[in-house]
Amino acid sequence: MCFVGHKVNLYINFDDSKIMPRRPLPKKRTLMPDPIYNSISVHMLINRVLKSGKKSVAFRVVYNALKEIGDNTGKNPVEVFEKALDNVTPRVEIKPRRRAGAVQLVPRVLREGDRSKASALRWILEACNKRSGQPMVNKLKTEIIEAYKKNGYAIRKKDELHKIAINNAMYARKPQAVINAINQLTP
Repeated sequence: MCFVGHKVNLYINFDDSKIMPRRPLPKKRTLMPDPIYNSISVHMLINRVLKSGKKSVAFRVVYNALKEIGDNTGKNPVEVFEKALDNVTPRVEIKPRRRAGAVQLVPRVLREGDRSKASALRWILEACNKRSGQPMVNKLKTEIIEAYKKNGYAIRKKDELHKIAINNAMYARKPQAVINAINQLTP
């Protein structure tokens, strides 16, 4: 084995000529679907509603909100939630990078996956926390229905992120890919 470069966290193993990290990469934990609706997205929401380790309270809040969504819309509450989550999910992310003393916001296209879903869930719950004077069940129900109808705080947050990404697309490695990813969203 040989150390390569200055301040680099990699070793090159000359036996197989592969790059090996100093520490093993953490294994991605797979999330089991929730017991009632059998949906991984609902379980992700439950885990983010969770506070102080009180999972039974988080289950109660999310399931009551989904039940009320089903009663109000007359549709399957998981389908409404999945559609709302899809409406809020961003297609790009922005990372600040320092170049020549200035901070530039560099957009990057996100694949369909956990990072984009995590942002969507974070925005929905942020919108719930900004509402005051109501129980969490009502706040969550209202925000999911608003996201389903393509309005509300979480949708505004996504649109704001996409505007910033389009304005800074010139800093991306593939500017046209960023613009195409955002424009695919609004045909």
